[in-house]
Amino acid sequence: MLPIRPRLLSRPALRLLGLAALAVSLRLLFLHDFIKRSLFQANFVAGTDMQFLLHWARTIAEGDALSRTVGVFWWAPFYPYTLATVLKMVGTGNVWPAALAQDLLSAATAAALYVLGRRLLDETTALLAGLLAALYSPLIFYTGVFLSTTLEFFLAVLFLIVLTLARIRPRPFPWFTSGIVGALSCLARPNFLLGMFVILLLIPVLLPRHDGRLDWKLSRTAWAAFVLGLVLVILPVTTRNLVIGGRLVLISAAGPETFRIGNSYDSTPVNFIYPRQPMMPLTSTAFWRHQARKAVLFWSALEVPQNISYYLAREESWVLGLPLLNFWLAVPLAAVGLWATRRNARELLHVYAFLAAYYVSVVVFFVIARWRLPLITPLLLFSAAGLLAVWRNVREHYWTRTGVQLFCAAGIGVAIFPWNATYIFPADHGELGYILANQGRYAEAVPRLALAAAGFPSNGVLQRDLGTILVRLGRLEDARPHLERAAVSLPDDPRTHRDLGRVLAETCGDAARAGLHLQRYLALSPGAADREAIEAVLLRLKRVAAP
Repeated sequence: MLPIRPRLLSRPALRLLGLAALAVSLRLLFLHDFIKRSLFQANFVAGTDMQFLLHWARTIAEGDALSRTVGVFWWAPFYPYTLATVLKMVGTGNVWPAALAQDLLSAATAAALYVLGRRLLDETTALLAGLLAALYSPLIFYTGVFLSTTLEFFLAVLFLIVLTLARIRPRPFPWFTSGIVGALSCLARPNFLLGMFVILLLIPVLLPRHDGRLDWKLSRTAWAAFVLGLVLVILPVTTRNLVIGGRLVLISAAGPETFRIGNSYDSTPVNFIYPRQPMMPLTSTAFWRHQARKAVLFWSALEVPQNISYYLAREESWVLGLPLLNFWLAVPLAAVGLWATRRNARELLHVYAFLAAYYVSVVVFFVIARWRLPLITPLLLFSAAGLLAVWRNVREHYWTRTGVQLFCAAGIGVAIFPWNATYIFPADHGELGYILANQGRYAEAVPRLALAAAGFPSNGVLQRDLGTILVRLGRLEDARPHLERAAVSLPDDPRTHRDLGRVLAETCGDAARAGLHLQRYLALSPGAADREAIEAVLLRLKRVAAP
């Protein structure tokens, strides 16, 4: 591999600071813009994961240090406790500093990737990998979302750094540190547990050989140190679950339920629905066919949303609208880079093992975009290596090799690009529509709620709410079909009958139908505050209907 010496920022420390400054600047610009957008309020919508985690963190910050109110941990606890630490310092009512902390952590990830690349590959690849991480659009987006994602991809890179150092300096303390960082990763995302198990099995192979033979004594020492680090961090959580929650749960109890959601006969391979059918037997053909579909769809460039849509944020934020790096370009370049760095396979073995284990740990559940990021972030090392491999071949006029690399990268890019995919789902439109409506921005809410209602025509609550908003805007003719659908789905909902009765009375002159709905409203709401007004409308309708 021919070294390319960067002419700028000749000292590694300055390069590190430069990467961090670029990453922080982009993330601050995004946050400054995004925090003013309506979609940012999705963090506080009841029923979302973000709202749950924020509430949990505030409970911890206000004095419930052991989270007694939640019983056994259903979710991994490290993120809410980290968030609680920030809220404790700045006040539980102010989330801006918490978002700023996520900005800094995301920027630190780009810098950490540079450090990892210097240890594993070369200076230029490391610098380019850090730059790609600074410019990777989804990494920027999740700094404005109160989920554990930003913490997870930082811990993934940090774990690979300390594990690399443990391989270079095979003494007990680096392996002990690797165990601690690995355990913290598991407390943020329990999927990392499979990676820890794989690394444990590979420790004899990861250590240097003496005279071509394994040093079993060194292997046992490293294994014991790594396990000790894991146990010292995870055991208190397990003990707390047993004492407070009354159940022996290693970290979080959600695993079996998440597995069922992702592997029932009516489960979807990407994102999820709550299944109604039983779980597929592990030995069935259906189960393994389902795993194969998920294994392939993991690499689709669609950023499958959960709770909040990246594509909606890209519509709202001018920063995400910039030509930043995305999945569909990073992955094809990484494939080229994996081949280009094959001579470093021995030094990169722990990276391969970690990435493969994490990949499997996601596939066995279900695929969503934010679960991929702890894998994609270290994979940017190989994206950088692939980009540099193409550049070197062009510079050396190796046109055949360049053509093969570009052909392979383009083929992968075409294969994974979501050509016919739906980018923004009806539920995402509905979420933003409700946020806008709650802010009193009814005219802006209507198009979003209309898209959601088209996707969920039998959702009576959604149809009713859209109809009610249209009534408020004076668009009675537009409101009528939505309210009529709502009346079918919600036959005992007073508000639907009231609004539909009024709309029918004003638009089509159907006094009989209007009267039936208004009478139904009064029967369902005998103590209604507007009873006199409704009775006056009914009286007027009777006069109109009288011969």
